Amino acid sequence: MRILILDDEQKFVDELQFHIQRYMETHLIKTEITATVSAKDILENDAAFDLAFLDIQMTETDGITVAKELKKRNERIILFFITAFDEYQDEAMDLHIFRFFEKPFDEKRLYSGLDKAMEYLNESYVDIYLKNGGESIRVIVDNIIYIKRENRKVTVFTTGGTYTTNGNFEDLVLKLPNTFFYLVHKSFFVNIHYITKYSYKEIYLSNTRVSVATRKQADFHKFWFDYLKRR
Repeated sequence: MRILILDDEQKFVDELQFHIQRYMETHLIKTEITATVSAKDILENDAAFDLAFLDIQMTETDGITVAKELKKRNERIILFFITAFDEYQDEAMDLHIFRFFEKPFDEKRLYSGLDKAMEYLNESYVDIYLKNGGESIRVIVDNIIYIKRENRKVTVFTTGGTYTTNGNFEDLVLKLPNTFFYLVHKSFFVNIHYITKYSYKEIYLSNTRVSVATRKQADFHKFWFDYLKRR
């Protein structure tokens, strides 16, 4: 896990690094921490991070500017803002900030925030056990387009590739969120974010046509339009 700590006061950088490192070691999470007082150094390189702790008000630039750049590099980054001011909070909310921390740091609140971040990350990935070589990989849930069962073969189609897995189809269905995945057919579990065309009896995921089972058509019709209303 790659973590950035950015604050223009060294004492706060050191304090945060100490607590974050202790948390990660206690939870046996392998971590690479970049801790710096220079926003310029971060903006001038192309490093991407999984978590970032950013001071909002700094001498070189502001944390909002850095956060926007980091989101371009990794749109799923978890952002924590460090601030004693509320004037930036409306703009910060547009970046889906995970949590705000005030100075001086409340140690318990920091650890609680890290707990929530780890829960979020765990829910964002699913483990897939591959047939070839018995390997295990972690796939970002959002990147799964659909899962197909054909006889005893289970294939996971993602934005980054296609995987044949030793996993059980029903087990994978249970692991994935039912807020945007739907079992449209006994052999097709689809991520509705990737539907490019919908009719009552069938859907398209780009060029892949999938029939909606007759007994599921009415329920899926409601599910689909509820989803469109939420967007």
